[in-house]
Order: sequence, then C-alpha cells, then structure tokens
Amino acid sequence: MAGRGDGNDAVMEEVATGGVEDAYGEDRATEDQPITPWAVCVASGHSLLRDPRHNKGLSFTEKERDAHYLRGLLPPVVLPQELQEKRLLQNVRQFQVPLQRYMALMDLQERNERLFYKLLIDNVEELLPVVYTPTVGEACQKYGSIFRRPQGLYISLKEKGRILEVLRNWPEKSIQVIVVTDGERILGLGDLGCQGMGIPVGKLALYTALGGVRPSACLPITIDVGTNNEDLLKDEFYIGLRQQRATGQEYSDLLDEFMAAIKQNYGQKVLVQFEDFANHNAFTLLEKYRANNLVFNDDIQGTAAVVLAGLIAAQKFVGGTLADHTFLFFGAGEAGTGIAELVALEISNQSKVPVEEARKRIWLLDSKGLIVSSRKESLQPFKKRYAHEHEPVKDLLDAVKAIKPTALIGSAGVGQSFTKEVIEAMSSINERPIILALSNPTSQSECTAEQAYSWSKGRAIFGSGSPFDPVKYNDKLFVPAQANNAYIFPGFGLGVVISGAIRVKDEMILAAAEGLADQVTSEHVDKGLIYPPFSCIRKISANIAARVAAKAYDLDHVIPELCMCIFLISSPVIV
Repeated sequence: MAGRGDGNDAVMEEVATGGVEDAYGEDRATEDQPITPWAVCVASGHSLLRDPRHNKGLSFTEKERDAHYLRGLLPPVVLPQELQEKRLLQNVRQFQVPLQRYMALMDLQERNERLFYKLLIDNVEELLPVVYTPTVGEACQKYGSIFRRPQGLYISLKEKGRILEVLRNWPEKSIQVIVVTDGERILGLGDLGCQGMGIPVGKLALYTALGGVRPSACLPITIDVGTNNEDLLKDEFYIGLRQQRATGQEYSDLLDEFMAAIKQNYGQKVLVQFEDFANHNAFTLLEKYRANNLVFNDDIQGTAAVVLAGLIAAQKFVGGTLADHTFLFFGAGEAGTGIAELVALEISNQSKVPVEEARKRIWLLDSKGLIVSSRKESLQPFKKRYAHEHEPVKDLLDAVKAIKPTALIGSAGVGQSFTKEVIEAMSSINERPIILALSNPTSQSECTAEQAYSWSKGRAIFGSGSPFDPVKYNDKLFVPAQANNAYIFPGFGLGVVISGAIRVKDEMILAAAEGLADQVTSEHVDKGLIYPPFSCIRKISANIAARVAAKAYDLDHVIPELCMCIFLISSPVIV
C-alpha cells in the first residue's frame, strides 16, 4: 500500500477468526510468504529511511525503491540482509571496548530495527553480554554521557496526577509487555536513578530476540523519583531529577497512580515486569499488586525460576531429589529469598509435604550472619519464615561447616566471598558440591569459574550469573553454566501473552523452571552443563511459553474471550 505521504500511513486490517483483531497480519503468514510486524505500516521516501521499524537500508529491492519513492535516496547497490549482517558484525567486532560495542548496537536498533534483531538472533551467544549483562551495567552508569535518543517513557514526580496523559503520548497503543524500573538497585551497582533506563530497554530487546514478542508491543519505562547517588546529583550530564529519592506515601501514591493508569490505558492483560527495584520496595510492590494486576518481578521470580531449573538439572549429576539436599543462601535480599521460596514450593510439590516443612531444608545468611530464630524480632517479614532454630553464626565459612549444605548459592553482590576455604569446605562435605555464584556484574561474582573448578579439584557443579570462559583443569575442559534470567523471562512473557493470562501464579513460574530443566539432555550433562546451550534459546523460550500457557489454562487464570489454541512457534518472530 505504498504512496507518497508521511510516516504515519497505515493499512486497515480485517478481523481474524476467534474475535481477536489480527492487527499485525500474523494469522495470514505462510512459510512461503511470511507476513511480519514490520510489513504492515508503510511510510515512503525520506521518512521511510528514518523509520527504524520499517527501514531496510540497502536491502530495499529495485521494486521497493520505486514503490516507496526511494530512487536516488540510496546508493544503487542492493545488498541482501545477510550481507548487511556480515558487514555489521565485522564492524562490531572491531571495537575492543564492550561499551563501544553496546553503543554501536543501540545505534543500529535506532536506525534499522529488523537488522538489529537479525544480528542479535543469529549471534546471540556473542552479543547477549553486550546488549545486556554485564555491559549494560556500565552503560547505565554512563547513560547520561552516552545519551543520544530517548528510548521508552520517563515518568517522574513532575508528572504526578498526569501519568495517564503521559502514557497516551506513547505512539503504540497495543502494548503487551512493560518493563519498568525506578533505578534504585541496578544490577549490583546500586542507585543509578533515571539512568537505569538501559535495563528496561535491554530486557525488552531480549523479549523480542529470544521470545518473539513484537517490538511494537514492548514498552520500557523508568519511574524517576530522584536518586540518593551523590555522584550522579553532582554530574552535569545526569538526565534525571536532581533531588533525593521520594519515599513513603509520596512514592506509594505515584506507584498506585502508575498501576491504575496502566490498567486504564492498556487493559488488564498487559504484563508489567518490575525490574531492579530495591529490596524494601520490590517485595512490597509485588505483594501489593499481584492479586489484582498481571505483574512479574524478574529479580525475585525470574531469578528464582532459572536457579531452580539449574538445581533440578543438577540432580542428573548427583541423583535423588531436591528434598535430599540442604541449601545455604549467601544473601537474603529479593533474589536470595525469591529463589529460596520457589525451591521450597518445588520441594513441597515433589514430596507432598507442607511448604513450611520444605523451608527447613533451606538456610539464609545475610550481612549480620545466619538467619536464626533468635534474630526473628529484628528481621524483615520476608526473612522470618527462614529463621530456624540454631545458634548464631557470623560468617560464611563457619555457616558452611555448621550447616553442611549440599548446595551453596550466592546472591549478595559481594565479590570473591566464596573463598578458597569456603569451596574446599564444600568439597570436603560433598562429592559433587553445587556452587552457584549468581551476582552480577562479573566484578561482584562470589567466585570465578576457574576458582570453583580448581579449588574443588574439578568436582564442583558450577553456575554463575555472569558469563565465564571455559576452564581447563587436569586436561579436562569445563564449560561454566550461566544462570541467566534470559533463559526464563522471554519465554515466560510469551506464554503469558499468548494465553491471555490476567494473573501470574507461582505454579506458572514453577512450570517455566521445570520446562527449562527438562531441556537439559544427557549430552549436556556429559559436558557438565546444567542449562541447555544458549544457541537454542528461541526453541527453549517457545517450549517454556507452551508450558506456561498450558498451566495458565489449567489454573483458569485467562480471559475467556481470549482463549485460543496453545501453539508452539519454533521461530516466533522472523526478521
């Protein structure tokens, strides 16, 4: 439907069967003639080349150049997308500094969206650490300095009382997934305020590349309530509010208005993913809104699911069930307690015992020492359920010797806390100690892969939050497993979207974890892997989505008029 006009020309779509509007033409796609989200709304001329969603660069064919008034606006050569991808990958690889690679990829996303996703999908193992952890952490720290073009919505205290109006400024109306942060706890880097926007942008890029959710259906949002980071407040290039963080009722009222505006503007089936909120707000917000909104906290629930999947897969090395293990968590924040609770639920389901009984297999250690019953009065509510009878223990090494855990899980963000003595103690207790150093970025990791393998004499079952290179020990090559949330949240979100779910339940998160663990084959186990290779992530995500959608239907937490056949798409988005 080409024609001379502005970039807002659109094609009116028919209504697909089942009462769901096929606004993106996906139901009419075939293998021979795929109809993609980018082929529906068509601009022309110079405006088309400036529209990242529809721009194809030098890949526009001769026919397309005539149809869209592009003659003379491009060099005469027509390059296939594959050749463009090859050229861009070479360019990215020339940069030695990871942040430069990140900026190059973000520039590509802003001028040619389909090529960006093609490049990311085809080279996911190489480029994932660039567009997300660990590089995105540095990008957030320097976001003000490298800021070029706004991505997503910024909602600050200035917009209090007008949030619905702000949401309506966003050009896309059919939103399925929102990732929102207030920037208070960005990875292991602390309060980065408004500069935390890099996290929602990165997460949603993965929703598309790994899970197949349409880019136009994704909305990154940063809620700016100020920052307590004095360095940022003094930085002349800082892009956020220059004030101390709002707390208490002022903060609560803004979030209430935000959640109400989301539901009013987009309906109850939009998934809102909370990202990198500080512990004191993360649990509160999740508990406050989960009963009446479709919300998900990746730091609590996503991390828990991917770690639980690794623990389930680890049983293929050591045998038995989760109920046979004793777990010690170093770190009792949102990640640690979220993992602990999901592990307890899985043990309860497997062993048919009350969850209170399952929690007795799990111990937590925070900055004040082992969480025990004598500390109960001073503990935050989410820690109290893990306050067991035991004498006080102050440090990690003594806790390992006292508790004798079979699995040690670190989420405290304290780099090098899994010392040689701690790993050796774990190895003296267990033939195959499970060591998970989950903190991000790499500098905050509790230990490196090399340390875990060498100090355990090659016996550790190791996983980490940050990527590590393979390690050779005693002529054997060990491939570290990265417990990356990207294994879970893209497929989980896709499952929620295709099912029409209106609430996220723990059973759906357990289904995602079990779906990931089931994809670890004997071949992977032979290589020492507790997660399947990331090169298969789109297939992994599709399988997880099917599990989650099926569970949502079983729980009857879907909108009846949106019920559709659960289908498995091996390649959810074609670019």
